[in-house]
Amino acid sequence: MMVNNKTVVCYGGPQTYTSVDRYNEAGTWNRTYHEAHPQQLHISWVSDGKAFTVQFSTIKPVQRSHLMYWSYDGIEQEQVNESEEWEFIDGGAAKSSRYMHTLVSNRLDSATIYEYKVVTVDAEGKLHSSDIYQMHTPDLLSSSPFKFLATGDIGVVNAVSMPLFKQLAKSHDYDFVAIMGDQGYDLADFDGKKGDEYMNFAQDLYANVPILTTAGNHESAYNFSHYKNRFDLLPYKQSNFADAMQYSINYKTLHLISFSTEAFFYGSDDQIKTALNWLEQDLIKATRNRSLRPWIIVIGHRPLYCSILSNVDCKENAERLRFGFDGKFGLETLLTKYNVDLYLCGHKHNYERTFPVRNNTIVTKSYHNAPSFFQVITGNAGNYEGPDQFDMTVELPDWLGNRFQGYGFSSIQLSAHHLDLHHYETNIDGSLGLLKDHVRVSKTTSHVNKQKIISSLSS
Repeated sequence: MMVNNKTVVCYGGPQTYTSVDRYNEAGTWNRTYHEAHPQQLHISWVSDGKAFTVQFSTIKPVQRSHLMYWSYDGIEQEQVNESEEWEFIDGGAAKSSRYMHTLVSNRLDSATIYEYKVVTVDAEGKLHSSDIYQMHTPDLLSSSPFKFLATGDIGVVNAVSMPLFKQLAKSHDYDFVAIMGDQGYDLADFDGKKGDEYMNFAQDLYANVPILTTAGNHESAYNFSHYKNRFDLLPYKQSNFADAMQYSINYKTLHLISFSTEAFFYGSDDQIKTALNWLEQDLIKATRNRSLRPWIIVIGHRPLYCSILSNVDCKENAERLRFGFDGKFGLETLLTKYNVDLYLCGHKHNYERTFPVRNNTIVTKSYHNAPSFFQVITGNAGNYEGPDQFDMTVELPDWLGNRFQGYGFSSIQLSAHHLDLHHYETNIDGSLGLLKDHVRVSKTTSHVNKQKIISSLSS
């Protein structure tokens, strides 16, 4: 069935129950947990990768919880006992609740593989332990490159890429995974039960590779309360924002910013202004430190550009996001003002890469010392709708560099002077497919200094 260039390939979307398929059958996402057993583990970075935060859920409150971790080749174990716990009450009529917990590690050694587990103590004093997971820290003592995964728009059903993601999580090749919104379809469904299923389904990825996410339209229920509570571990407090909808993080040569595009579609005028003002202040700080961290990447859910021009997301909605309701001040205004290098997004269930672009116009086809940002849509991990269908009847815009209609994911590698983007196909059996796109972005030290000077003059 085709709806707005989308093919609904199975059940498992909003307000429909999840079912077992070839991509989720190996997991334990639908098991029954003891009310005090830690579940839904996921981790994220403290800035610079010097520590990590783990978040998990229990059905009922616990007496206390502990984070235990140790280096993979060592015997000394560290334990964190100070946790934050709160009751999250779903906004539905049943007012179902679950208990959220976060713990933050102490400072970690550089370039080290760690193992960890979470232990809870129930009301009767009985211990409940999670499985043991592995993660690795960045090499902060060298200028070696690092890689991260970029993906989005993934559910519990027809999650074609998830088995592959879980395999890649064990490789220690990727320092984190950036997720461009729309997880679970929808987290709030059935009094939050689908959100519980999704977080347990994703656990073998999210507990082994730190996550940096952004909110999508499918997280909007009850003022994004499921997103804000389930991803409270994100570093928004250190970023001086009110909640997990926006934050930023420094990581080796990268400054990464998560921006809520949904403010333009679900927020008030004041909320839009707050989002943009925070983004501008964060970009000003990032610009001052551009010699240390030459790359600035912004992640958001909705695209500024997409090639299905018959779809409202690629026309009116994209224009609103680029330049605001007044046509003068939106997300693109700040991306160009502060020389952002790359905007990563999802929402459309395919892959697209633009050339360096500004104001709906191609700036150059060269990615060397580019004078403007380029955009990548990587929303094709797999969900109930399947890939978006490209419109073959219209002329393609000249800013379009490449596109792919199918399942897949992106990999990004960064060093001081190069950004390498790869997009891989995921085969329908969940295995790794062909390389569908690759581009190398490069810039010299003099160009970085120029970006810094121009941004400073603009601010």
